[in-house]
Amino acid sequence: MPGDINGKPIPRSILIFGATGHIGGPLAGFLHREAPQIQLRLASSKPEGVEDLRRDFPYAEAVHADYFDLPSLESAVRGMEGVFVITTNGTDERPAMTNLVAALKEADTALHVLRLVGLQPEANQRRIPQSIRDVGFLLPTQHPIAKQILDESDLPVTYLNIGATFMDNFFLMKEGLRRERKLIWHNRLIPFIDPRDISEVAGRLFLSDNHRHIGQFHTLNNGQDLMRFSEVAELMSEVFDEKITHDGSREGFFQAYAQIGPLRSALWEFFEYEKENEVVWARNDFVERMLGRKPLTVREWLQEHQHLLLT
Repeated sequence: MPGDINGKPIPRSILIFGATGHIGGPLAGFLHREAPQIQLRLASSKPEGVEDLRRDFPYAEAVHADYFDLPSLESAVRGMEGVFVITTNGTDERPAMTNLVAALKEADTALHVLRLVGLQPEANQRRIPQSIRDVGFLLPTQHPIAKQILDESDLPVTYLNIGATFMDNFFLMKEGLRRERKLIWHNRLIPFIDPRDISEVAGRLFLSDNHRHIGQFHTLNNGQDLMRFSEVAELMSEVFDEKITHDGSREGFFQAYAQIGPLRSALWEFFEYEKENEVVWARNDFVERMLGRKPLTVREWLQEHQHLLLT
């Protein structure tokens, strides 16, 4: 039947924003291994980062592209059929995505755009506390803006929603683990995912000829781990073969992360907001289906990185 036929051309060229990061970099590596015939163009938002990209990815073209500089975006997207879009926390998404949409429409070559977002699925934005709205740069307030702009653009976008916390965020908690064998973090309930698995999912979506992914909002987690951080501390104790305690107090959090200054309050308010909506989190098998294997578990990640976390 005609409706059963896949109809998405596989991009012959792909632009990757954030290629120096923990998702964009592995994505570039995956695409080079799996489809070396694809022309890769890697973007750095800082001119000085272009040389780093050339050094680390000699098989790819490296360019400067700033979401807030339309000419640089127009140059970066020119001729690109696939585009991987990721922004850093703190990005003002309205001008950033408005510029990107304008550049993509001007180029008129995009066959598939992947946009990474981090949202509680189907969250009512009106329920976000005013204290979080006032901060302005946190994901719950900015990523809905990005999605609205991209939705209205009618570009061929697939959203990869990170319905999880990155496993490598444990590195942020390293000092407490190293000094006191203590995991100091809000006792949030959250699924988990390894950023390397996100990269592979993105790569496999680019290489898929299934047009049905375009327009979809896929929520990603490893489908196995949904835990509070007190439970993670128990798992660490088992994996590391020594007692790891947990401190989920506000006082402990503020003391341990004094170096981030006012951001502490914003993060804590965000975690408290999440706590009031934690029933929305659910494990799913989308990542497993895309990878054709089980994603990495928290236990496996901790076994791999034990030395780096404790010394």
